[in-house]
Amino acid sequence: MKKMGVDMNFGRVLNIFIIIFLIANIVLYGAYEYISRKQYTISTEKEIQLNEILAKNNIYIYCLLPKYEPRKKMLVKHQELEKEKLAREFFEDSYTYKLQAYQEIFQKEDEQIIIFKGGKEGVISYTNNSSETELNYQSKAEVVKFGKQLMNKLTMKKGNMKLTSSQLDDNNNYYNLEYNDIMKKEIIFSNYVRIRINGNGVIIADSYRYEPVKFLGEKKRIVSVDEVLYKFMYNMRQKDNNELIKIMGIDIGYHVEEYDMSDKDIIEAEPCYRISLGSGEVHYINAYNNKEVYYTNSFLDKF
Repeated sequence: MKKMGVDMNFGRVLNIFIIIFLIANIVLYGAYEYISRKQYTISTEKEIQLNEILAKNNIYIYCLLPKYEPRKKMLVKHQELEKEKLAREFFEDSYTYKLQAYQEIFQKEDEQIIIFKGGKEGVISYTNNSSETELNYQSKAEVVKFGKQLMNKLTMKKGNMKLTSSQLDDNNNYYNLEYNDIMKKEIIFSNYVRIRINGNGVIIADSYRYEPVKFLGEKKRIVSVDEVLYKFMYNMRQKDNNELIKIMGIDIGYHVEEYDMSDKDIIEAEPCYRISLGSGEVHYINAYNNKEVYYTNSFLDKF
């Protein structure tokens, strides 16, 4: 009987130690998260100062600022595109095919898919001018639902695509949606489906995707978000007449520089800030050195 009592007491003590160990781990993890969040987030005072200085330059932020933890590089490679399978995804077996210089065109009535060759190898462009696709573009839920269906067709439901941006343009004429692949919680900006839908039902989309391979090397420090925005402000005010700029989205992901589109089998992608403006402009800024690496005048320049 005495031995049984000793065993029971030992069991209680062991359970107490396990509970203490779990609590200690939770406290340590919480402390680590707090320190990490504080270390890689600008202070309230700095954020207020940032907003004030930007506002004096007619630039306004309408989004949350991202944390800027150190990041590794990422290796990606080109993917083989199943062109005929993609065409059947949209048109079944009823479509026309045309081969032009640097383009393969699949078409059915008002719908068209162009697959580019050469310097834009593998880029997919989709347009639909049919009135049957007319949507109430002021209903965001309806637009997002339709956008997901179109994204699934363009990607043939492959990969891990998530909606990372959805917004009306400054003049409320059209919705812009962007989907990107996610690898271990990191966004791959160069893996995208971009969709524009206007109030008349005209749809334009483009898409390109690399195959992510792995992360490379050690984590390196990236530039803080306030440093990026100050330099962005300076660059923008060097080339315009103080026009109103609305920053609708700022996030961090991975981007392949344009000159790597077709030159190599295995390509390095570096972390970049993506700054999306209400005008449709999108700026990609290398997060290691704060240099702009890519810029588009509009979300989809063709529209």
